[in-house]
Amino acid sequence: METGENSPNLIQANNFNIALSEQYHLSIQIGLTNCAFSILDTNDLSYQYFKSHNFTANSVKESADKLTAIIGKCEVLKATFSSLSVTYVGFPNTLVPLAVYDVENNKQILELNTDVFEKIGADDIHSQEAKLIYAIPESIASIIETFFPTAICNAQETILIEQYGQLQNFETQAYINIKSAKVLITIFKGKKLIFSNSFEFFTKEDLLYYTLFSFEQLKLSAETIPVVLYGDIIKEDENFKLMYDYIRNISFGVRSNSFSFPDEFNGLAEHKYFGLFSQVLCA
Repeated sequence: METGENSPNLIQANNFNIALSEQYHLSIQIGLTNCAFSILDTNDLSYQYFKSHNFTANSVKESADKLTAIIGKCEVLKATFSSLSVTYVGFPNTLVPLAVYDVENNKQILELNTDVFEKIGADDIHSQEAKLIYAIPESIASIIETFFPTAICNAQETILIEQYGQLQNFETQAYINIKSAKVLITIFKGKKLIFSNSFEFFTKEDLLYYTLFSFEQLKLSAETIPVVLYGDIIKEDENFKLMYDYIRNISFGVRSNSFSFPDEFNGLAEHKYFGLFSQVLCA
């Protein structure tokens, strides 16, 4: 399966100075086979640093061991930052309307749809009057508590839903985010979220099927609905080529205009790491 070009592993602005860390915000993105970090200068809202790691892990323990090693060896992450935020990527989650939400039922609700990990969290989706319940392994949560105890933590789905809602340009619009063989499909009607679900896929046909199936459930036409792509997909890969054959109005997303990116970031496509670069807006 092709998932797009390899993203640059390290980007650093010419004027990046870790001695100024107390005016920087650190954003962290954590998954079972990947992690990434970005640093924002809060004085001028410019991104100064980005680093990503992709790795293989055959168990949660192996994943936790590798994440601990990566974080422990990174000298930049040992600085004192003005603020920190963490998003968990690719973990089980579900949305619940705020009107019927009961914290005592978090685990039971998740168990209706998926196997769950030990640590249960719940994020406010303010724009949708909903809660997003998610589960992560205790060993992953412990890494964050050990290295970044003051960080504000969310599921990445929370960040994406909130930010997509700000991007709405059409009556109905779909957003597709791909990361590590998982696709998150999010659909809005106006400012109202009408669909959000993630699927694991192994072939380009799987990806197309889940996309068209989601549209079909809502009686939406692939001929008319605008679709915006984020994450691990590029024009040259087979995933995009097949989707382009079936979806007429398809485009790549861009970064938030709330921030500036030095020239050193030009080699990183704008639709990559949208959640990471946007999470400070929800911190």
